[in-house]
Amino acid sequence: MKVPISWLSEFIELKGSPEEIAEILTMGGVEVENIENPYKNLGELIAVKILEVYEPEDLKDLVVCKVTDGKDFFIILTTAKDQVKPNLIVGLAKPESFTFGFEKVEIKSIKNYKSYGMFLSPYEAGIGEEKEKLLILPENSPLGESIYKILGISEVVLDLAITPNRGDLLSIFGVARELNLLTSWELKFPNLDENLKRGEKFKGKIEILDNDGCFRYAGRFVGKVKIKESPFYIQKRLWLCGLRPINNIVDITNYVLLELGQPLHAFDWDKIEDKTILIRSAYSGEKLFMLDGIERELKEKDLVIADIKKPLAFAGIMGGENSGISENTENIFLESAWFNPKRIRLSSQKHKLITESSYRFERNIDPEGVILGLLRASELILKWADPEIYSEIVDIYPKPFIPPRISLSNQKIIKYLGFQIDSSEIEKILSKVGDVQKTDYGFQVIPPSYRQDLKIPEDLIEEIARIYGYEKIPSTFPKSILYCKSPSQKLEFEKNLKNILRSFGFSEVITYSFIDPKSLEKLNLEKEDKRLKFIELANPLSSSQSVMRTSLVPGLIETACFNFFREVNSLKIFEIGKVFFPTERELAEEPLYLGILLMGNANKEVWYENLRKFDIYDLKGYLESIFEILRINIDFKPHSSEPFLKKGASFDLYLNNEKIGFAGEVKNLILKDFDLKPPLFISEINLEILFEKIESIEKKVIVKKPPKYPSTFRDITCVLKREIKVGDILDFVKTLSIPYLEGVNCIKIYEGPPIPEGEKSITIRFWYRAEDRTLKDEEVNQIQDKIAKIIFEKFSAKPR
Repeated sequence: MKVPISWLSEFIELKGSPEEIAEILTMGGVEVENIENPYKNLGELIAVKILEVYEPEDLKDLVVCKVTDGKDFFIILTTAKDQVKPNLIVGLAKPESFTFGFEKVEIKSIKNYKSYGMFLSPYEAGIGEEKEKLLILPENSPLGESIYKILGISEVVLDLAITPNRGDLLSIFGVARELNLLTSWELKFPNLDENLKRGEKFKGKIEILDNDGCFRYAGRFVGKVKIKESPFYIQKRLWLCGLRPINNIVDITNYVLLELGQPLHAFDWDKIEDKTILIRSAYSGEKLFMLDGIERELKEKDLVIADIKKPLAFAGIMGGENSGISENTENIFLESAWFNPKRIRLSSQKHKLITESSYRFERNIDPEGVILGLLRASELILKWADPEIYSEIVDIYPKPFIPPRISLSNQKIIKYLGFQIDSSEIEKILSKVGDVQKTDYGFQVIPPSYRQDLKIPEDLIEEIARIYGYEKIPSTFPKSILYCKSPSQKLEFEKNLKNILRSFGFSEVITYSFIDPKSLEKLNLEKEDKRLKFIELANPLSSSQSVMRTSLVPGLIETACFNFFREVNSLKIFEIGKVFFPTERELAEEPLYLGILLMGNANKEVWYENLRKFDIYDLKGYLESIFEILRINIDFKPHSSEPFLKKGASFDLYLNNEKIGFAGEVKNLILKDFDLKPPLFISEINLEILFEKIESIEKKVIVKKPPKYPSTFRDITCVLKREIKVGDILDFVKTLSIPYLEGVNCIKIYEGPPIPEGEKSITIRFWYRAEDRTLKDEEVNQIQDKIAKIIFEKFSAKPR
């Protein structure tokens, strides 16, 4: 926000230099980023002396002037034939500089002549309103010096960094009001004639059809206006604040916006069908050609100002070209409104269109300043546009703004500030902030309508601190009891799990807790699935981050996409993070989950080994190893119920008959939606259930000495029906009482010729070891034969 000091002085009696004012504002929490002089930004506007003037025959309306800046000589072409003469010192804009009218000066070629700059008029120099007159400088002016330094002209502008919660500071009067709050310098309120509210009966119709989008709408008709240039002081102030003057009507609306913080818009009344103004939501696919020359397709949540046939303006953001003010405009409708900040921000972000109006509407304008802004604009239009007629003000305000009543206790003030301020001093400070009433326990404050950032007691305490003066707050050393607390079991468990996964070669990723709801919809989840019951964000950064995640799967797949699109074709990652489910309570349920993803090749391409893709057994092997290290007995049940996993290459994980997760290969159709190539394997586990088992797990730890005697192994290879699960055979073996058995596992499965169709061949390996001696082949063979016989009979298998 740019604040010219000269404009600011109209609203407050300034008693300090610009540097002192900047210090006061900064110490009060309003950062002044820069103190600048806009005239310096124009570039090289200097004094030059005309040495020679001659009029070539081949140039009709131009004369050639040879000038000097005290160092160099150069040629200037000008149309001011009657004003230029030798020895005259004038203002010149050198190439690459700018004039007050935003015109860039360049070297121009006309026939065989080149002009290395432009003589300035007082208007082009930004110091007067004369446009046809040459800027002539005093005779003793030093050549090559800035014209502003010679004339002693400067215009100090404060560049303020306004925080999003302080929309009341986005105006000259708002900054003056803030200075009055911090210093008690005398504030000068805008003095407007109340008779300006009156006028002829309004002959049009205004109706608010979207009460959620528009809280207040006011306007008036002004007839037979004269469209012309604004007075110089308005143009200059707009320029100082970074806005380009256009015409008197548009400039006045911008002037009031900067002065009072109330956005306004003027429509060409004759282009409004049936003289009806409707404030409504845009229709889907409706288009509007706007003042910036771009036609935009509006969305259903966008708010528009429309007549009975078409939209006229993008409410609170930008007007339409077809209803805008032009040089042929005779009658206008002047609008002043209070729109829903959330709706304006969503539309502004969606269309990537930020304007001076939208910037203020997003940050909450003063609802009671709507009429004030309209009156100020009416006053200026009556003065500078010469209207012949104007109507009464129509004000539609269905639900008036009700300020909050904030209760503030003396105890809380002391607790937050850390020191005590006299009660009368606090009351005096709070009286500057709003209406104050003393109570038995402290104060009750009603803030003014323009301070919508004051909602809770802590806001008032902040006001007390900054108005009292941060520099006056005594410095004290904090008193606290320092102690060290050992890490919780959950934290240690999580840390241990991460170390295990890293040791297996996994890389940890951290994805956003905010996701796109469409990413979960791509997983083909059923409608009643609780993962589709999202917690929506009230003010999302974008539609792709609009809900809290209910699963780690979308984030992991998006990470795989990010890497795959950058030619990283193999991935081995994990994430440990919270997911969020809505509850009937105020706070959401936030369980901690583990997600694992495998994609691409399981090994690197080397001369001694062929590339191998990850398969379901890789994922199962990693999970088995993890739970074995954690000493947790997990059941793997094939054919997961998850709709995005392949039935034949997936399984669910159970702990004590309770499902804690799933693992498997993602279906090809799902991967196609994400533009990924198969195969991709994923697993997700609810760690909260595992945490509950930590204590019991710790008690099961058994430490054994390293074995003294060697082990031996025997294999059983048999053919059995395909539907018989290897896991069932291994579970059966574990129920048998087998001497010296140390471990058992399946090492090979084969289907195909010469094995008959519908059957498969499996190889199961048994490890044997005695603690007191080395086992002999005879006794191991004898045990193995018995086991083989039992397995063959139990599962109708035959040896191979």
